[in-house]
Amino acid sequence: MAEADVGAGSDPALAGARFLAMHPTPAFVARLAEGERLAAELRRVILAREAAGGGGLANSNVGGWHSARDMTRWGGPALDAVLGRARAFADRLTVDRQGRPVAVDWRVECWANVNRSGQANKLHTHPGCFWSGTFYVDDGGVPEAPDLGGEFEFFDPRGVGPLLSDAEAAAAAPGAPMDSPLVRPRSGMMVLFPS
Repeated sequence: MAEADVGAGSDPALAGARFLAMHPTPAFVARLAEGERLAAELRRVILAREAAGGGGLANSNVGGWHSARDMTRWGGPALDAVLGRARAFADRLTVDRQGRPVAVDWRVECWANVNRSGQANKLHTHPGCFWSGTFYVDDGGVPEAPDLGGEFEFFDPRGVGPLLSDAEAAAAAPGAPMDSPLVRPRSGMMVLFPS
């Protein structure tokens, strides 16, 4: 657990106060070296599945298409490569309570989301998951036109309580973001996060 002086200043009632960084929430963002090639192949496979009527679900998607959670059966070699990278990153980011690497036999559940103009995924969690991930197959032109939106927004992981409180309130924690961090999508980019 990391600690920091909260800078109590001249308030004697806060003398010796300290900030405890409990349960940090890491996120990993990287563009894969061969990400654009893998993204192009996955885009082809996903759009073909969508066009064939491959079992759309209604979950966190607001409009758009959400495939069944069986993408590991039809995603092909490009998906296998992306999942291999995700497993490697998860292995590097997962340690025991003393900071030593641990071997985990990851169980993977995978699906595709296709969102077009005006469509999105709403705030949701993945209960029971240690790591969750997103791989961007097509960024929709957002890097060249940021006003299109489409950012991945990370909300406070403590549940709905912070979302229900005053929207202007935030904890005065050293190094903590005051807003929900945003990740602008890029084709070939992977985001891993605890969920």
